[in-house]
Amino acid sequence: MFKNYLKLAFRNIVRHKGYSFINIAGLAVGMACCILILLWVQDELGYDRFHKNLDNLYRVIREEHDTAEKGKSALTPPPLANALKQEFPGITHATRFGAWGRWLVKYGEKKFYEPGYECADPDFFAMFSFPFVRGNPKEALTDMYSVVITEEIAGKYFGNEDPLGKTLNINKQFDVKVTGVVKNIPGNSSLKFDLISPFKMQLKEIFAEKIDNNWGFNSFNTYVMLNNEGSMGEPAPKAAGIFKKHNKEDNEKAIFQPLKEIHLYSNVKHDIKGVGDIKYVTIFSLLALFVLVIACINFMNLTTARSAKRAKEVGLRKVVGARRSQLIKQFFGESIILTFLALLFALILVELFLPAFNNLSGKNLSLESSSNMVIYLGFIGIAILTGVLSGSYPALLLSSFRPVRVLKGVPHERKKGRLPLLRRVLVVTQFALSIGLVIGTAVIYKQLHFIRNKDLGYNKEHIVYIRMSENVIPKYYSIKKEFLRNSDVFNVTASLALPTNIGNSPGSPEWEGKKPGNKMQIKADFVDYDYIETFKIKMAQGRSFSRKFPTDAKTAYIVNEEAVRRMGLESPVGKGFSFWNRKGNIIGVMKDFHFRPLHKEIQPIVFKIFPDWFRHIYIRIKPGNVHAALDSLKKTWYKLNPDYPFEYHFLDDAFDNLYRAEERMGTLTNYFTFLGIFIACMGLFGLVSFMAEQRTKEIGVRKVLGASVPGIILLLSKEFTRLVLVANIISWPIAYYTMNRWLQNFAYRTGIGLWLFVFSAGLALVIALLTVSYQSIKAAVANPVEALRYE
Repeated sequence: MFKNYLKLAFRNIVRHKGYSFINIAGLAVGMACCILILLWVQDELGYDRFHKNLDNLYRVIREEHDTAEKGKSALTPPPLANALKQEFPGITHATRFGAWGRWLVKYGEKKFYEPGYECADPDFFAMFSFPFVRGNPKEALTDMYSVVITEEIAGKYFGNEDPLGKTLNINKQFDVKVTGVVKNIPGNSSLKFDLISPFKMQLKEIFAEKIDNNWGFNSFNTYVMLNNEGSMGEPAPKAAGIFKKHNKEDNEKAIFQPLKEIHLYSNVKHDIKGVGDIKYVTIFSLLALFVLVIACINFMNLTTARSAKRAKEVGLRKVVGARRSQLIKQFFGESIILTFLALLFALILVELFLPAFNNLSGKNLSLESSSNMVIYLGFIGIAILTGVLSGSYPALLLSSFRPVRVLKGVPHERKKGRLPLLRRVLVVTQFALSIGLVIGTAVIYKQLHFIRNKDLGYNKEHIVYIRMSENVIPKYYSIKKEFLRNSDVFNVTASLALPTNIGNSPGSPEWEGKKPGNKMQIKADFVDYDYIETFKIKMAQGRSFSRKFPTDAKTAYIVNEEAVRRMGLESPVGKGFSFWNRKGNIIGVMKDFHFRPLHKEIQPIVFKIFPDWFRHIYIRIKPGNVHAALDSLKKTWYKLNPDYPFEYHFLDDAFDNLYRAEERMGTLTNYFTFLGIFIACMGLFGLVSFMAEQRTKEIGVRKVLGASVPGIILLLSKEFTRLVLVANIISWPIAYYTMNRWLQNFAYRTGIGLWLFVFSAGLALVIALLTVSYQSIKAAVANPVEALRYE
């Protein structure tokens, strides 16, 4: 019997090619979308899970208790790791992690800036599971001048040579010996590095050992590992006051953050680049569910709609002795076969489009990983469940009919010309989900457009920046002078931080007229002359830095309007101001500008000239001749710095990087929304085709009696129009609540206007009518004689 059922299933697929194609293709596309999204979700949830000691690994966070700006920061001082390890027995290992400045690596004729060069303590490889392919992890960082590299870096510098024992030159100042090679760092690792050396080397060579015991120099990450018997409840409360213990003026609190929570649950300042957000995991999981539900509804609608066509088959089978259980197995089996065919095509689609999806999402996902067995098993389960649900109507309902009634073809499922209640509910659900996706996509697009076009308070167009290494900083003014000789260059200036994300803080400043208890946390950037002019920042009061005033280089400060408001000064220009005991005067007040992402509100900021801290050179280039200008700058650079690569970036790109996660989410949502709507339209097309086929004779009679083509189209379209309108009413409040919550992530955000909902309703209605109209017009213009001969 199984062979017979299988033969009948494939015979039905071939006999009704159009409906079978819509059924299988719609479900395959929906499953493919769901698989792609779940691969992304699995990767996000799998961050750092490969570490053997994961449950005992923590990052130390500083909780700031300043009255003006409370918050948490991932940056900690250099002496913290050793202090924790020595003072708390429950902490077995501790390490600092991070590097200061740029690192130029040279081997033979090969030399590159390595942004992935980090420093850590010898405990690092005892704590974290980064597999070694060469070398001994226990001894890899014991020598002060050693370095562990990844396989990619080994190939980059040494090719097929054995890298162990080879020497790399760093910043043209000192050499390090390769003591280990590790496998390339997984993409889902919070800790990333290409090269890693002992932290003590950095202290000696970069800082001349000046910051080893500096509890105020918060610039690195600190990680600890607890013993197996220990728990968060043991060392954490005691360690909370360690900052106060070693620095009486420090009111900050130490918090232990589990390593497994860093990627998705962090909400701290100065966090690791590329951290995710559990909200996006939730959003994409729901998106995958919605698209799959839309596809499943299609499948169920068409399968149940066409089941009536097989009523006589059921009657005949019962007459010749078929039991109800046999009929149930037959219909369930046919549905499951269809869903497994869809799953097969879905996996083929995933393989085809996975490279493009990886490019959009910025990941390196693959179906080949053994860890994806869970997903395979999950989709086999979904295929079976979908098959069972879609086959339940013909299996359970038709098999229960009496043979006489079935053979007479008595209507059993609906009033003439109307969809049954179940199918109406499914169509409404399908379009409610589609409309919700349209509204969500529109809100995301509107917010991203708002970000891109918002007046930032400075001009970022046509600005190129170059990062300076420590050895280049003394040559800055010579470089600036030569760059300005280029006729395609308007301005040249420098600063410590990029203007897109200034996060440096000198603490709470002092100012003339400060009231007792008035404490203000301020951000600071160290800038050169012409900075205000290069970025076209507007002045509210006073003036910019000028070489006409020799004291500007030592004592001048420029603050923004928010700082003036926080200080409570009515006439700030000329007032005394200082931080780090560097006394001076406010010479100007800038209009507020966005120096941090639009997720955050504008904070007080101060500018001061401080050449020793310059790290970026900015060049405003004349538009229209960018390539020639860059070629000229490159020649000038190598004339002055022959040993240092010329690497430039556009400030626009740095700005775009701030919103890369939102951009990716918006792009992916656009594609999946389109596919969801496309799948819904495929199902609607098939459903209307079937309805028109069922009412062929009715349409013929109506035309003979004088019905017009528009009247026939209205007859077939009006019910679907009502269903789409009901779907809008259901979808609007849910979409508004969800997207309003998402917008709360931005301190500066667009609104959700009524027009978005009107637009989504109109779009859904137009799409539904266009889909319905094709079959409606086809049925309406058909020859009524042929229609009356039908059946």
